[in-house]
Amino acid sequence: MSDAARQVDRPGVDRSPAARSQPERPLDPKRRRRILEAGMALFSGLPYAAVHMDAVAAAAGVAKPTLYRYFPTKEALFIAGLAWTLAELRDAVGAIPERDAGARLRRAVGLVLERVSALSPALTAIEGRGAEFGERSRRVLREGFDGLRGALAEILRAGVAAGELSVPDVDLAVLMLLGGIRMAVHGTGRRPPAASAVADFFLHGLSADAQPDGAPR
Repeated sequence: MSDAARQVDRPGVDRSPAARSQPERPLDPKRRRRILEAGMALFSGLPYAAVHMDAVAAAAGVAKPTLYRYFPTKEALFIAGLAWTLAELRDAVGAIPERDAGARLRRAVGLVLERVSALSPALTAIEGRGAEFGERSRRVLREGFDGLRGALAEILRAGVAAGELSVPDVDLAVLMLLGGIRMAVHGTGRRPPAASAVADFFLHGLSADAQPDGAPR
């Protein structure tokens, strides 16, 4: 039985007319965040089909009826968690403290690679789905990566303005960087590369004038 079906007849939930007419208590943002953190930790470590709402409730330290108040189905939890994860990642990239553009880009690539790698099994599971859930997930993914593109573009533009980087087309560069990361972590079947290797390749490309670690010859 799916999580969507389970929520229709959950034990311990009073569905009488009197109960339905009572206003529900406001949802607690801190509890919602705790549920999202627990859910995305499970989605990051297990195949999508292996994550069950019982386990999410236990990991978040909430009762199952409470969990369903926040997220009525596993699909709703995953979509909200995906949006939350990508928004958190965008904010983390934008808050990188390093001033040097190369150092900022290396840190940003490391963050994106880590988070996208962790979600790779779940992303692979949803990208081929044609139902409404699959489309909603892909839309959230597109919107989340739009935010990441903006944060990475700011790093490149700051580097260009400081004379530290030469990037003829910032938007194209960001698309290539994110596309390369996504392919590297779940489109090739290989182990995800080290963040430093991805950053070095982006910063120095195929130039024969640089060592693999980026140091000039």
